[in-house]
Amino acid sequence: MSLILNLETSTKNCSISIAKNGICLTSIEECSEQYFHSEKLHMFIQYATKIAKISLHDLKSICVSKGPGSYTSLRIGVAAAKGLCYSLDIPLLSVDSLTVMVQKINIKNGFLIPMIHAKSDLFYTSLFNESKERLSSIFIKKINDNFFKIKNKEVFFFSNIDFLEKKLFFFRKKNRFFSKIFPSAMDMSLISYKKFCKKKFNNIEKFIPFYL
Repeated sequence: MSLILNLETSTKNCSISIAKNGICLTSIEECSEQYFHSEKLHMFIQYATKIAKISLHDLKSICVSKGPGSYTSLRIGVAAAKGLCYSLDIPLLSVDSLTVMVQKINIKNGFLIPMIHAKSDLFYTSLFNESKERLSSIFIKKINDNFFKIKNKEVFFFSNIDFLEKKLFFFRKKNRFFSKIFPSAMDMSLISYKKFCKKKFNNIEKFIPFYL
């Protein structure tokens, strides 16, 4: 039995989950206009263990979102994950926040483009196919009508901000848009379990969040 604590703090959504063999047992998250991860994260972990009726010592691993995203909030999540791994003597796992985001959108055909707002009209992004396989590296890009040059396939854009609120518009007819899609620890459950089974652990001492 593998009980894994998942932590996601790359955006304003402070999110944790506990999963057993890839299935989420419980999750707690709260999204705010402010970054309050330092005040909420450890409280959420305590609540989740009580709800799941487990002890921290029952955990087999901690999986943390490595970014991209907010510098400070990612550091808080990684510091919490490292501290727990050291104290419990269990391995550290990690997954990037864009891969976590694509788990929310299911399509039969087309491309998925998750985006996390960096600043102004700049976004962290990557390209995925309908099977949620990454087709490009993670990079930071200015948003415009030629964001990705894709022809003859439907494209699904989704971001942690409201496109219309930011006055960001696209002109290609086949584009679809989903606003305020935040990476969630609930969607890390299966990913972290698969990594755990393959022993894709991180070096706790050397691990740092992914910044661009």
